[in-house]
Amino acid sequence: MADQLSQISDRARLCGEAEMADGLLDVTRQHRVAVLEGQGRLAALEARFAVLFSDEP
Repeated sequence: MADQLSQISDRARLCGEAEMADGLLDVTRQHRVAVLEGQGRLAALEARFAVLFSDEP
């Protein structure tokens, strides 16, 4: 999704729509940050799971 929004932003900028392009890039950045945060939470959860259930056969 972020890649598509980035491409749309580039096209908007080429059409002279700098404000729209900037807005789309902001949404793109927010999406990418949210993905990284989610990956971090998942990694923490996986680590916690491994600690809690490390004695399981």
